[in-house]
Amino acid sequence: MKLASWNINSINLRKDTVLEWIYNQKIDVLSLQEIKCETNKFPHDFFNNKGFFTEVLGQKGYNGVAIISKFPIKLIRNKLPDFNELEVQSRYIEVEINDFILTSIYAPNGNPTNSTKFEYKIHWINSLLKHSKSLIEFERPVILAGDFNVIPEEIDCWDERVWEKDALAVPEIRQLFRSIKHLGFFDAFRLINNNNKEWSFWDYQNGSWNKDYGIRIDHFLINSFAADIIKNCEIDKEPRGKERPSDHTPIICEF
Repeated sequence: MKLASWNINSINLRKDTVLEWIYNQKIDVLSLQEIKCETNKFPHDFFNNKGFFTEVLGQKGYNGVAIISKFPIKLIRNKLPDFNELEVQSRYIEVEINDFILTSIYAPNGNPTNSTKFEYKIHWINSLLKHSKSLIEFERPVILAGDFNVIPEEIDCWDERVWEKDALAVPEIRQLFRSIKHLGFFDAFRLINNNNKEWSFWDYQNGSWNKDYGIRIDHFLINSFAADIIKNCEIDKEPRGKERPSDHTPIICEF
């Protein structure tokens, strides 16, 4: 099965791009982040009429996650357990597809680090860590896919000095990401591409794409059952170079 994850930065702006890419790459299941629309404004019919199943957790104007699949989708949950918030943000969906448990995750950005936004990010990722302790118990493939807004290591950014004080790379955030891995999850990209310096995000500002000033913040974290059957994991840079692209590019994991 060929899985992918893509922060699309507005599905309604880029639904044709997504569909064309799914066909070209022969993707079976796609996790989307930052769909930036309410659930009923998602282009369900556009995908359903072409034979795809959809599961969506939307939000007006920003955030929002979704899953598009060639196979039937069983919704498990559309929020992190035990995560209470005054203003609900659509950032997590968890489904069952065939024998796989799959998520679409859009973790908070957290900047600036001296703000309540950073406190919220810490709280949110701690809740994900807590829930991951139950997910690791499943004796079948579990895939945590999405935009984690975490630069795991120095190798995952074009210049560590630029990012070392950013909420994507400060020690507290990197440690939380490692804590999820220490439960028994593997960074799928690093399983296949040990020392490669590749990016999944290039800012729209400062000519970042043309200068290759990128970072790797979109990830597949997979349990041992998935790691046993992984065939490949790669970042597809090509969509980022198209006209009116998302600032993220898709990542692909094949089992």
